[in-house]
Amino acid sequence: MALHINLLHEIQHQKLARRRDPLKLSILAMLLVGVGFVAFYLARLQQVSSVRTRLGAVQAEWDKLEPKARQAKTEEEELTASIKASETMVKRVDGRFYWAPIFDQVMQAVPREVQITRISGDVSNEAAKPKVLHVVGISSSASEPRKVAEDLRTALDNKLSEKFKHVTSSFRSLEESEEVVTLDGKAIPTANFSMEFQITTAEAAPTPAPVGRKPKS
Repeated sequence: MALHINLLHEIQHQKLARRRDPLKLSILAMLLVGVGFVAFYLARLQQVSSVRTRLGAVQAEWDKLEPKARQAKTEEEELTASIKASETMVKRVDGRFYWAPIFDQVMQAVPREVQITRISGDVSNEAAKPKVLHVVGISSSASEPRKVAEDLRTALDNKLSEKFKHVTSSFRSLEESEEVVTLDGKAIPTANFSMEFQITTAEAAPTPAPVGRKPKS
């Protein structure tokens, strides 16, 4: 039987031990980790550089578009204001109140014994509020000049009620006067009057019921 002797056994054992040296392995591991960190840093640096380049391009484009955006915003506000003003004008035109037919009815209802000295009208901006007609004048009669004024008020109330939903009338003043007028060659006594007509053209909005309350049965 042949006998083999390995004279290099100790040398090989020392080389293997050096290869398995923990310090050397640690250093190699740290070098690998360091290389990985460097590679990661370079990759992130490239990404940041790319993002900055894109940001610069977007910023340059925004600098060009920003004045146009401000101008468009200003034009939009101007157009919105113009549209609102137009809508307001259209509503006023559509909801305007014509006084001419009412004055014509007043003139038709005035008898020869009455002289109108002033006629005027007040209109509220709210459609639900009544329009107010003021009629001031002098009535004359040989016996009862105040009754002539009352008959005129009743006649005007009836005429206006034919056209509008709700009309109320009243005398602000009705007093006999010491002055006389000549009618048909005769001097007859007079009365001064001031009457008011409230004309409602639209119904008022219903009052909302209080929250949390039930109607009584």
